[in-house]
Amino acid sequence: MPKHHFWQSISIFESGLSAAEWLWRIITIVFIGGGGLGSAFLAKADPILGALGPLYWVIVGVLVSFAIALIFFLVKSAILKQSEADLNRALAVPRNFVNPLSESFKDAVIPVEELRLPKVQLHENKHFKRCTFVGPAAIAIIGGNYIRTGFADCGDIVALPENSNLTGIVVLKNCTVEDCQFVRTSIFTDQGSARGFTEVPGASVRGLNV
Repeated sequence: MPKHHFWQSISIFESGLSAAEWLWRIITIVFIGGGGLGSAFLAKADPILGALGPLYWVIVGVLVSFAIALIFFLVKSAILKQSEADLNRALAVPRNFVNPLSESFKDAVIPVEELRLPKVQLHENKHFKRCTFVGPAAIAIIGGNYIRTGFADCGDIVALPENSNLTGIVVLKNCTVEDCQFVRTSIFTDQGSARGFTEVPGASVRGLNV
């Protein structure tokens, strides 16, 4: 297997991880490893535990590492549960009537399929604020400003090769999207926008040019 395929198979080296996810994983590894190692040294220095020998020092280090790992797991689980609760709350809001010809949308739950236009599925230079885009559906994002945008249950965001041609899919081109959420929606986007989405917490981006 080529070397680069090996590294790509290890999740911690995924290039699509957001900066927040990278930081969380690094902090987790440092705290678990450092906590266990530090505890082992403290056990060695303790007058009572130090006399018991290396096996007991190692056991103390392992137990402390396990406890720290459990704490991080519980914190991560709590964050996940809160995210699921927020998602369910957003989906419980009654869906709005959507006029796909409108130039701006605000405080609306928008089924992506209702954004379809009679001919070309292109929404250009439009403004969306505090909206929830709901699938299952697919949407293409080409340029624009995405401010405090989130993705829930959207899978990987796919960065398209240069000069890609899409058909039969709703396209947001050079739109301004503020405080919005995409839910259960497959996202295809250009290389530049994809790089920006790597900074979104929890977003996974695939297909970036190296």
